[in-house]
Amino acid sequence: MLERLAGRLKWEHSDLGLRIEIPARWSLQAIFAALVVGVAALGASELQWDIPSNEARLAVGVFSIIIVAVGACVVTAWLCWSLTGRTIVTISQSELRLQHRILGIQWDTRRFPTSDIHNLRYLPPTEIWAAPRTDTDPNTSKIQFQAKNKRIKFASGITEREACALFDRMQEIYKFPRDSELDQVRATR
Repeated sequence: MLERLAGRLKWEHSDLGLRIEIPARWSLQAIFAALVVGVAALGASELQWDIPSNEARLAVGVFSIIIVAVGACVVTAWLCWSLTGRTIVTISQSELRLQHRILGIQWDTRRFPTSDIHNLRYLPPTEIWAAPRTDTDPNTSKIQFQAKNKRIKFASGITEREACALFDRMQEIYKFPRDSELDQVRATR
């Protein structure tokens, strides 16, 4: 049974090792994008009727349908991820596995030998420059590590407290090499 680890994170011991579930951070941006696609669909239908030629009207109509359909697919996927997305981190002595699930369906799985993982770190949210003040977007924070000369990022929108709890729990299973930035994050807790 899953127990609360910190914030949105839940964990349990499983047959494969330690299993940590990280729900996607819900975002108002997805709803805004849905509104934009809806307004674009209405605008495209209005524009189509103002064109005098039937051939041009048909071409604009087909182009509009394609653009709105692609936008609707992107927005639907974004909303599904925002509302039901989960990243499942499973760690054992030999392997770290990252799974992404949407609507309860496994979408992607990546496996990494724990001995190949280094530079495990928390990346804080980036700043948004908006007049008259600066702010940060919490959805831009994430966890990053390197494995086989590739940077792997996961857990978008994770808070610093959640990341520290995750790192502490992961260290119980496998002693990852210390990263100076990771130590700085732990020191600020």
